[in-house]
Amino acid sequence: MKEFVRKYWKALLFFTVMGLFGGFCVGVFMMDSYPAEIQQEILAQGVTRPLFGVVSALQSAAYGLILGAVGIWLAKKVGLWKDETNFEKKPVVAAVIVSVIGGMAMILLDVFFFGNYSDAIRDSYLVKPTPIFILGSVTYGAVIEEVMLRLFLMSGVAFLLHLIIERGKKETSSAVLIVANIISAALFAAGHLPATAMLMGLSPMILLRCFLLNGGIGLLFGWLYRRYGLRYAMLAHGGCHIVSKAIWILFL
Repeated sequence: MKEFVRKYWKALLFFTVMGLFGGFCVGVFMMDSYPAEIQQEILAQGVTRPLFGVVSALQSAAYGLILGAVGIWLAKKVGLWKDETNFEKKPVVAAVIVSVIGGMAMILLDVFFFGNYSDAIRDSYLVKPTPIFILGSVTYGAVIEEVMLRLFLMSGVAFLLHLIIERGKKETSSAVLIVANIISAALFAAGHLPATAMLMGLSPMILLRCFLLNGGIGLLFGWLYRRYGLRYAMLAHGGCHIVSKAIWILFL
C-alpha cells in the first residue's frame, strides 16, 4: 500500500483536486438548472447554492480518490495503465483530432439533424453556456468522468472478463479490451440520460441522440485510453467540450 501511494500520489491528488473544483462547478450549475419550484424546495431545506456546490465537490473528490486508486490497480492488472510522465506528439495529435471531430459532431448533428425532430434540443442552444458550466465540463467531465468510466469501469469490466473468459492466460486480449470499451461507452451514454431527461425529456430521438453522440464519442475516448493512456482520453474529453462550446458561443 505504501509503495502504491508513493508511486501514484500525484495522479490521485490530481484526480481529487479536479473533483473538488469540477464537482463544485457542476453542483452550482445543476442547482441553477433545476425548475424554480425544485430550487425553492432545496432552499427551504437550508441547502444554499454554495452548499449544494460544496456537497457535489466532496462527492466528486471522493470519486476521484477512491475510484482513481482502485482504477489504477485494475488498469495495471489488465495492461491498460501507462506510467509515462510526458505527453508524446503522436497521441496528442490523435487526442486533438478526436476533440475536433467529437466537438463538432456534438453541435452540428444537433443543429442540422436532431434539432429538426425535437424543439427541446433546438431551444437548448438559445441560451449561451455560462462560465461555470464550461469550467465544470472541462474539469469534472474531462477528469472525473474519465476516472469513473474509463479508468475504473472499463478496466474493471476488462478485469472481470479476463478472469471469466481467459482464465489461465497471463495477458488480457485485445478482444476483451474492445468489449470492455463498448460496455463502458454504452454506460457512459446511459449516465447522461437523467440530466438529458430533466432538460429535454425522453423520446426515441432523444435516446438515439444520447447513445449515438455520447456513446460514439465515448468509444473514441476508450480507444485513446487503451492505445495511449488515460491522460490522452482526458485531453480529448476536455477538448471536445472546448470545441463544442466555442462553436456554440461564436456561431449559434
